[in-house]
Amino acid sequence: MDGANAASADSRSRTSSLARRVLSGVLLIPLIVFLAWWEFSAVLLVIVATSLAIHELYGVLAQGGITARRLLGITTGVLICLAAALESLIPFDLFGAVICLTIVLSLGYELIPRDRTTSLTSWAFTYAGAVYIGVLMATLIRLRLVDTPLEGGWLAFAAIPPGMAWIIFTLAITWCQDSAAYFVGRSFGRTRMAPVLSPKKSWEGAAGGLIASALTAMLCVPLLGLPISLGFAALIGALAGVVGPIGDLAESLIKRQIGIKDSGSLIPGHGGMLDRIDSLIFIAPLVYYMVLLTLFF
Repeated sequence: MDGANAASADSRSRTSSLARRVLSGVLLIPLIVFLAWWEFSAVLLVIVATSLAIHELYGVLAQGGITARRLLGITTGVLICLAAALESLIPFDLFGAVICLTIVLSLGYELIPRDRTTSLTSWAFTYAGAVYIGVLMATLIRLRLVDTPLEGGWLAFAAIPPGMAWIIFTLAITWCQDSAAYFVGRSFGRTRMAPVLSPKKSWEGAAGGLIASALTAMLCVPLLGLPISLGFAALIGALAGVVGPIGDLAESLIKRQIGIKDSGSLIPGHGGMLDRIDSLIFIAPLVYYMVLLTLFF
């Protein structure tokens, strides 16, 4: 009887968690799409998400006894995002200038008189964390600024800006890959992918996510009028189905090293901001550079 009660309680807990997960998605997806519709608000949205994710990452590191310089790290992430937003308007390498400036400032900060026994560790984790999140998130800004004309599409009546179409594409394949992997893994998962890093992830779930990502990418071509072939879209989707789980496992590696489950509790059913964007920040650069390829061929 105790075993049955425990199983029933576990089932209710999983159902409640799933309900929170779905409700959060239903509320957040329209809000994100709305804010990303205009370039200014899209840049602001990415900057806020980047700042929150860096803040959470440093909080995770703090639980492992690692001191990161929050203000310096968040400032670095914000400047990287601003460089991505302004690089088309500034006639020199703004991104490179930001990297050089933030390296000088962050290392210079460690020279201030204090106990320097942890200075090297603090600088390394501060800068690595800021670049890890800031550089990858900045590609979402670059995607939003893509202005290659669309080719009609089923939603042509909505007058979707070209950059917004690529954002929708990226979000769609990320969310569909993540959701399919979750539900397929929950229903059919038997072979564990990375039992130490993420015990619930399975190869069956990963395969389901990859297929869903490829099919979603293909659907987005006629839906949004994207100027790519169905085959190229399927390739992007399939590659997203590979790099998405890598991004997820990379964050799991960080959390397992510290010994925690979630980076935060900002989003009910999903954990923290970093938990929500761990796959997205690996998929966004893939989509952006694959889009750039279309400009050369």
